[in-house]
Amino acid sequence: MQEIESDWWFIDLPEQWFSEQDDDSILIFDEDELGCICLSTLEAEPGAMAGADAVKGLINSVGHSMAAGKPCTIGEDWRGWEFETVEEGDYIREWYLYGPNHLLLITYSCAEDDRDMDRSAVEEILDTLRVKA
Repeated sequence: MQEIESDWWFIDLPEQWFSEQDDDSILIFDEDELGCICLSTLEAEPGAMAGADAVKGLINSVGHSMAAGKPCTIGEDWRGWEFETVEEGDYIREWYLYGPNHLLLITYSCAEDDRDMDRSAVEEILDTLRVKA
């Protein structure tokens, strides 16, 4: 198991999964590169709230209806909403989450035909997400 670290959180990856990092996000993909998890952290402005209201505002700003999502908990520290969509043959699963002092947007995408191939692996990986103390 390998550990990936950002400025705000840690996540563990199984051996057959890999990561790349740029200034804005961390990409996680398996050896077949059929699907990709993208984690993007949004730091709250000093004094701004990073809780449920901030996440709801983000969800509304990207055009999702709250009724289309379902509440979720990821790891021990993250709360928010999950959305599943299909766009132009791609299956997209998005999590809009809040944790201490920041928001986290996680997107998993793959071909629509592969939508269930990595589902349990993605959920296991996300369950290891924890706040950096």
